[in-house]
Amino acid sequence: MSNCKETMELKEDHGRKQSYYRFWRSIPERISRGIEHFFYLLGTKIARNPLKWMLGCSVIILICILGLFRFRQEKNPIKLWNPSDAEFVLDTEWLMSHYEEALRIQTFILSGNNVLEPQTLIKLNEITKEMISVQTTEKIFWTDVCMKVPTISTYATNRQKRQNSFFEDIFFDDDLFSKLNDSTFEPVIHFNTELYCDVLNNLPKSCLIFSILDIWDFDSAKIAEDTTDEIIEKINTVKVSPTLGHPMNFSELLGGITLDERGRIVAATAIKTDMMVHVNFLDVDMDKIGNTAGTADWATEDVLNWESAYLEAAKNISDKLQHERNENTSLVFYYEAGRSFGDISGTSMFQDMDKLAIGTMLMFLYVLTILSKSNWVEWRFYLTTIGLMCVGSAFILAVSLCSLFGVPYGPVHASLPFLLLGLGIDDIFVFMASWKQIHTDKSILDKPLTEKVGITLGHAGSAITVTSFTDIVAFLIGACTILPSLQSFCIYAAVGVLVTYLLQITFFVGCFTLDTKRIEKKRSGALPCIVHEKFTSELIDPSSTISWRFINVLYSRVIFTTIGKVAIVLITITMMSAGVVGTVQLEQWFDPLWLLPKESYLNQYSLIVKQNFPGHGLNSFVVMGDGVDFPSEMPKIISLTERLENASFVQTVEPWPIDFARFVSTYYKTDLKTTTITDSEFHNYLSKFLVSRAGGKYQRNFFFNDTFTCGRNTPHITIASIDFKFKTFKGPHEWIPAMDDSRHIAKEAQIHGFVTVWCKFFGPWTSDKLISQEVIRNVLLALVCVIGTTAIVIAELQTCWWILLCVLLTLLDVCGFMYFWGLTIDIISCIGLELGIGLSVDYAAHVAHAFLNTESHQDDRNARTTRALNAIKYIGAAVAYGAGSTLLAISMLAFSSSYVFVSFFKIFLLVVLFGLWHGLIFLPVVLSVIGPRSLRSTQRQPMSEKAAIADDEN
Repeated sequence: MSNCKETMELKEDHGRKQSYYRFWRSIPERISRGIEHFFYLLGTKIARNPLKWMLGCSVIILICILGLFRFRQEKNPIKLWNPSDAEFVLDTEWLMSHYEEALRIQTFILSGNNVLEPQTLIKLNEITKEMISVQTTEKIFWTDVCMKVPTISTYATNRQKRQNSFFEDIFFDDDLFSKLNDSTFEPVIHFNTELYCDVLNNLPKSCLIFSILDIWDFDSAKIAEDTTDEIIEKINTVKVSPTLGHPMNFSELLGGITLDERGRIVAATAIKTDMMVHVNFLDVDMDKIGNTAGTADWATEDVLNWESAYLEAAKNISDKLQHERNENTSLVFYYEAGRSFGDISGTSMFQDMDKLAIGTMLMFLYVLTILSKSNWVEWRFYLTTIGLMCVGSAFILAVSLCSLFGVPYGPVHASLPFLLLGLGIDDIFVFMASWKQIHTDKSILDKPLTEKVGITLGHAGSAITVTSFTDIVAFLIGACTILPSLQSFCIYAAVGVLVTYLLQITFFVGCFTLDTKRIEKKRSGALPCIVHEKFTSELIDPSSTISWRFINVLYSRVIFTTIGKVAIVLITITMMSAGVVGTVQLEQWFDPLWLLPKESYLNQYSLIVKQNFPGHGLNSFVVMGDGVDFPSEMPKIISLTERLENASFVQTVEPWPIDFARFVSTYYKTDLKTTTITDSEFHNYLSKFLVSRAGGKYQRNFFFNDTFTCGRNTPHITIASIDFKFKTFKGPHEWIPAMDDSRHIAKEAQIHGFVTVWCKFFGPWTSDKLISQEVIRNVLLALVCVIGTTAIVIAELQTCWWILLCVLLTLLDVCGFMYFWGLTIDIISCIGLELGIGLSVDYAAHVAHAFLNTESHQDDRNARTTRALNAIKYIGAAVAYGAGSTLLAISMLAFSSSYVFVSFFKIFLLVVLFGLWHGLIFLPVVLSVIGPRSLRSTQRQPMSEKAAIADDEN
């Protein structure tokens, strides 16, 4: 009895296990049938009242478009390309709130065989005067926007025309100008302070310009009096600006220098001139003056207007010299302005929109050809137009809805239509493939149109849902990135994909129903008012189409053979290996100059600077403020300056702390490194230093809480800065450590108060530092979303794994071949990879979903291969057509000169090619060998049973 009881218990336990096993195995089938039933009901409802559904969708669209009234395009580069809590962003916001003014540099370069000749300098002087005299149509002159500084030459020249005064006779003695080149001569110390400051405070102010012509007081007659040797002698010996009165290294303005055996300059091939323009930060409005690319710099409207006039004058001079150069003159003119990069990059990023429009037109013709037949009735012009309009409407609605919730629009969002076109057209092809497929079942042919539409949407809806929701979740996860522009883009993309999906399963289905009714009524596809009475609709057997026959031959005779399967796996492994090699070597690097067309004047200027001024560093500064007690912190400030001077990544430093310490040591016998002076002494010494020959140039490094006046102690310092230049770096492996190390030096100084290092290049460098980890993080999260979403919607884990593997392999190959194609990891490629995930998911998911839902006979020994072949016959052409439409849409971008468009073309091409390979070639091979069981498994009927059924039917 006990043995029987145990046996019964074992059977019950085995029965429970079998019950649980059957329950879990039935979950994917239940979900699949539930989704299919839902879309069947939705399709039949839409088909019964298509106009009502279309009208309802149109009303919703019109209501949502109201969100455009809150549309805002983010133009501030700080808020676009760096995290809001990044050190660079916080420092910049602090500077903008404390600094009231800054400088913008306008530079022009004259190059030739040897520019240190009288005639060349005279020509430069003519050009300089022409550039100085530039004015706008609103009568804004350089004198209205320039940075003004005191000039002693004008005062000295004109003093004889005035009534001599006692202090003038003392200050301008006979030996004064002979002592200007004597570095030990210091007027503020050697003359009476009151008299000296009286003269200094009455000095006229002129616009600040750094030019080698300063040596000759911008006088062509004086230049003509000198020979070439005399010019070279002055360049090597004059160390003090005759105009400004402070030390000046004129050799820094020369490029392509030739030195003799004594190290003296004897020739040069380029001369640089810098014109300084003043900017008041309080009047800067980035929302108004920023550009659509988010690359504009801070400036006021009057400065930008003057710079436009400056650039126009520079272009005229360049063209004139180019004409003269054709007449055996070697001089070439190069130029840039503060607004140059923003103007050119902003224009070049979107200058080839016409090519995108041509690509879209080609895609329209392509889709029209695929959807239509070669007769007037079944020419689906309006349906194709509606399909593309759904994609365009989805983009507009995404912008509207995101604007409604305060998500700003950014420059990279212009790539979103690429994604929506790829996904939207792909969904159309899947729907049409389902429509053709149901007509192969004779039992459906006699059903009413409403039921046919319901069955079609039931078959296609689940496939579209899997891919769309996977993309939506992947983009929503991508929105967790810390990069604002990428975060905003992911939100827009998620909303855009969702709206595209909703419009395709509602509005497009309604239009399809009306278009099918038109065909049934034999009305023309071009002019529906025309009826073709003689038209007879012929059902085309899918097996007779070219695509079906091609797929059947290719897969049954090549790919699904043993040799074919082995070859496909080996090719995939080879591509994967190449992808790994390329991915390992792929660098994160973005050079803003890539945004410039090669033929642009700014790119030519950048090339001449690299060639003739290789030591031209990157302007930066240490800034100190809020809470810094300068008298007590001077030893630390001096130490900080010395560490900067000795840093390997620093080219030059304007070391006012060291010069100030030397000034105090020389004239007041006090060592600021070891001696703590009183607050009054510090401000007295600093006041003398800032009006001295050694320290006058450093006045721009200080902002006080009151007006600084010569002869009085300096007011309280609100901001002080130490200017320095980074060396020219070769790539992120040099500039990212330099940025971090410079900040580390500032922090290690342990100065109490606000101390930081700032450089405008820290913005892109910060993005470079973060973009690599953001790409890895976003891709990994997106892959998790792929398997998570497919697991929920499909609920068949093996299928989810194969989809994930295909997406992973596609991304790996894309990244690897990006390296071989000369691309790097930057914000553009990051967005391209985000889009690539969406497209590659579609290719694999459609095939896997079709394989999973293809009927299988339990006694078929080759069931997997049969199902794989049937799945490819059913969905393969639609997937390939969708990929073809994407390629056509971006095809014209291959001829673009825009770095952004060329990068998108390369990445999209790689995604489409590798996505098709893994989705249409590799995945069917894998599924034909170890694919999951069918959700629609049936028992093959015996022949006798079939004969009996046939007799009953007869």
